[in-house]
Amino acid sequence: MNAITKLDVLDLEQTLAQYDVGELVRYWPAANGIENSNYFIRTLDDGREREFVLTIMEQPSNSGSAYVPLLDRCVRAGLPVAAVLRNDRGEAVDHHDGKLVLLSRRLPGRHVYNPTLKQVAALARFVARFHLATADWDHPVPDYPRTAPWLDQQAELVQGHLPWITRSLLTDSVREVGSLLGREDVAMLPKGIVHGDLFRDNVLFNERGLTGVLDFHHASRGYLLYDLAVAANDWCTDSTGLLNLDRTTELLRAYHRIRPLTGNEIRLFPAFALYAALAFWLSRLTVAVRRRRDVRSNNPAEFERIVAQHKAHFFYLNERELV
Repeated sequence: MNAITKLDVLDLEQTLAQYDVGELVRYWPAANGIENSNYFIRTLDDGREREFVLTIMEQPSNSGSAYVPLLDRCVRAGLPVAAVLRNDRGEAVDHHDGKLVLLSRRLPGRHVYNPTLKQVAALARFVARFHLATADWDHPVPDYPRTAPWLDQQAELVQGHLPWITRSLLTDSVREVGSLLGREDVAMLPKGIVHGDLFRDNVLFNERGLTGVLDFHHASRGYLLYDLAVAANDWCTDSTGLLNLDRTTELLRAYHRIRPLTGNEIRLFPAFALYAALAFWLSRLTVAVRRRRDVRSNNPAEFERIVAQHKAHFFYLNERELV
C-alpha cells in the first residue's frame, strides 16, 4: 500500500456523498503513487459500475492554483486527460484532514514498461499537442523550479554524503548544466507549459493506443524541450542509462511533425537530456540523504547511471532524420 493518508469507509462515503457518482462498492490504494495518496474507487450508479480516482494532495502542486484550470484546458482541447469532477457545490477541490482532495474518472489502460516505437511516438504526439493546446493560455503558472540555483543548492545538501567518484560526477554535471542555463541561445528557446514528469508510470495505453496522461502536479512554465528530455531519459534509455538511437529519434520525429522543433532545440537536446537527468537525480538524492520516512522516493542510482552515460557519450542527432 503506497497511500500516505489512510481512508476508512466512513471518510470515503462522506466525501463521495458530495458527488453524483453513485454508491461505494469498494476502494483500494493505487500502487504507483509517490508524492500523493491515490485511491481507486468503484461505485454502483443505476446498476452500472463506474471507477474513479481520489487524490489526496500530500504536498502543494508546482502549478499551484493553475492545476485544475490546466486540466480543464486539456480536456477542452480533446487531450486524453481526466477532468476533475465538481461536487454538489460546484467546487473542484474538497478537503480531508486539512489536505486538498480531488476526484476524477479513472482513465482506461495500463502502464507500459518496455515501450514500443509506436508507443514512444504516441507519447510524443501527446506532448506536442499539449504544448500547442496551452501555447496561448494566459493563466498565471509558476516557472519551473529546478533552475541553476536550485541545482547548486541541492548539490550542496548531498555532496557530503557521497563517495568521491559520485561527488565528482555530480559537481561536473552541475557546473556544465549551470553554464548551459546561463547561455543566451538557451534563454531564447521556446517556452510554455510543461508537464515536467512524463515518466512511463504517468501514461496509460491499451490495445488501440495511448489512453491517458496523469499527474500534472509538476506542471510549470519552462522550456518545451525539457519535456522531451524528461521523456527520453525514461522511455528511450537502456538498462545502463544509455539513450537508444531508434527510440529517441522516433520520440523527436513524432513530436517534430506536429510542433516543429527549432534548429537550436535539436542541437541542444543532448544538453537538455543531461539537465533533466541531473534534476531528477538530485531530487532523489535529496530525499535519500534526508531519509524521510514520510516521503516515498525512487532509487537515485537509476539517474546516476543516466547522467554518467550522458557525460560519457554525446548523443548525435541528424536533423534530417526528423523529416
